[in-house]
Amino acid sequence: MVYGGKPSRGCRTCRARRIKCDEGKPTCEQCAKSKRECGGYRPEFEIIHRDQTTTTVRRVRKALELERRPPARVITRAGFIFVHEQPEQPSHQQSYQQRQWHRQQNSSPPPVVTVPLAQRAACYFASNFILCPLSGTPHGYFDYLIPLLESAPADSALNHAFNACAFAAFGNRTKSGNVDFSGLSLKAYTLALTATHTALGDSTEANTDATLAAVLLLSLYESITAIKSAQMLTWQSHVDGAAHIVKARGRAQMCRTKTGTLLFNAVRHQLISRSLSASKLPPLGADFWVDDSATDSLFTTAGHFALKTSELCVEVSGFTANKSRDSESVQLIVDMAKHIQAVDHDIAAWQTNIPSELRPRIFCWISEPSTAPEAAAFAEADAFPGRVDIYSDFMTAAAWNLGRASRLILESLKVRITAWLCAPADYRTTAEYARSKEACEGIISDIIASVPYYLGWHTKRRELFGNEPELSGFACGEDKSVKALPALLLMWSLTCMKNNDMASEDQRVWAKGRLSFISDQVGLKNAGVLNQFPFRFPSMMIRQDGLMSSPDPLRDPVGAGIIKRQSDASSVPSSPRSSNS
Repeated sequence: MVYGGKPSRGCRTCRARRIKCDEGKPTCEQCAKSKRECGGYRPEFEIIHRDQTTTTVRRVRKALELERRPPARVITRAGFIFVHEQPEQPSHQQSYQQRQWHRQQNSSPPPVVTVPLAQRAACYFASNFILCPLSGTPHGYFDYLIPLLESAPADSALNHAFNACAFAAFGNRTKSGNVDFSGLSLKAYTLALTATHTALGDSTEANTDATLAAVLLLSLYESITAIKSAQMLTWQSHVDGAAHIVKARGRAQMCRTKTGTLLFNAVRHQLISRSLSASKLPPLGADFWVDDSATDSLFTTAGHFALKTSELCVEVSGFTANKSRDSESVQLIVDMAKHIQAVDHDIAAWQTNIPSELRPRIFCWISEPSTAPEAAAFAEADAFPGRVDIYSDFMTAAAWNLGRASRLILESLKVRITAWLCAPADYRTTAEYARSKEACEGIISDIIASVPYYLGWHTKRRELFGNEPELSGFACGEDKSVKALPALLLMWSLTCMKNNDMASEDQRVWAKGRLSFISDQVGLKNAGVLNQFPFRFPSMMIRQDGLMSSPDPLRDPVGAGIIKRQSDASSVPSSPRSSNS
C-alpha cells in the first residue's frame, strides 16, 4: 500500500461534492444549510485502512491495454505501410526515477513517423527502379516485381534478392555511420544465392517466374555493387543463367502471361549488354528474342537491331583473324560490309519513321563559353555545350540511344573492314573513314544531348516546361531527384560514346565525369568500373588485327589525328532559350 496523503474524515456527501466538511455531529452544517441529506461518516477503521483493490486492478488493466495496443499503420497509395511506434508508458511497478524520466520524455513533442530500415530500403528501390507504365505509355521496367513479390514467401530467393538490391542501392545513396548497409546487402545476397541454387535444382521451381526474377535481381546487384572489373564476370554469369532459363522454358511458354512477357523483355535487355560488351553471339540467335506480343514495341525493335549488331561483331572478328587475302576472302568481306551497311540503313530508317510523340524535343541550348575552358572543367558540368533534348519517358530515350549505340558499333565495323581492305595503307586517309567519322560525330552529339534528361537536369528548370503536368512513372515518389533506373539505362550508351575514336577529348572528359557522378552520387558502382576500362574502338580492334600503322591512340589521341578538342570545332549556335549549366 502506498501513502496517498492525510485521509479525509468529512461526511460522504461533502466528499462527493468536494467541499470542506465541518464534521458536525450527528449531521454536518454544510448539508443542513444546503438542505441536502447528509450521507454520514465512514468508520474510523475504513478511514485508516483504505481498500485500494479496485483502483489497483483498474491501473493494471490500463497498463496492459497500452502494452497490447498495436502500432498505428498508415497505408500509402503505393501500398507501402508506414508504422508509428507508440511511446512506452510507465507501469505502476516502475520506480519513482523511472516515472520521472518518462514524464520528461513524454513532455517533448511526439516523435516523427518511424519507418523500419528494411521498409525504407524497399521504398527507395521502388521509387528508383520500378518504372510502372503511365496511361497511354506501354513502357515499364522491373514492374513485374510487384505481383511476384506479393506472393513470394519471406525466405524465397526472390525476396532475399530484392532485399540485397534494396539494401545495396539505399546504402550507396544514404550516408549513415550507424548502419552497415554493405553487410546487410551481402547477407541477403548470400541467402539469395543459396535459395536460387536450391530452386534451380528443382525441376518445377526452376521454371517459375519468381526464380527467373531472382536471377535478374542478382545481376542487378552486381551492377549496384561492382567496384572491380572481375565482378563483371559474375554479372555475366547471372545473365547467362537467366538466358538459360528462358531457353529451357521457350518463348511461347514465357509469353503466355503479362508477367512472363515482361520477364522475357528484361532478359533480352540484359542479354543485349552482355552480347555487345563481350562480342558474344546471343543464344538461339537474334530472331528468337523478338516477341511479336511484346508490349514495348519501340524498345523491342531497338533491341533486335542491337542483337543483330552483336552477331555482326562476332562475324567480323572471326573473319579478320584469318590472314588470308585471296580473291574469295576479299569478296566475302565486301559482302559483309554490304550487310553491315544494310543494317545501319534499317536503323536510320526506323528512327526516321518513329512517331512524333516519341521523338526527342529540344529543351534548351547551352551556349559555348567565351573562352576555351580547361578540359577538367567539363568533368563537373551537368550538360555539355550545345543542344539538350527531352523525351516522353526514360524507356523511349533508352530505345533511341540503344539504336544510336548500335550505329556507332556498325560504323566502327565499317572502318575495321576498310582498314583490312586498304592495308598496309593508312585507313584514315580513305573516303570511307571520313564519311564514318562525320556520321559518328552526329550520333555522339545526339547521345550527349540526351544525358541531362536521364540525370534529371530538366527537373531543376521547370519554368521551361510551360503548363506541362508533372508525372512520375515510378511505383512511388516524384521525379524531382536523380533516379537510379534512368542512370542504369544510360551507362551502356554513355560508355559506348566515350570509348569511340570519333569523340573529342572534351566530350570524353565530360562523359567520364557523368559516369563518375552515376557511381558516386547515384550509387551504381559499376559505372566506375566502366569509367576505368581503357578501351577505344575501332582503333584498338584494328591494332589487334595487326593493321595499325600509327602510334597508340591511348597515348597520343590528338597527335594520331583521331580526335580534336571541342574548342577547335565549330561552335554551336546560341538560342533565345539558352541556359547555363
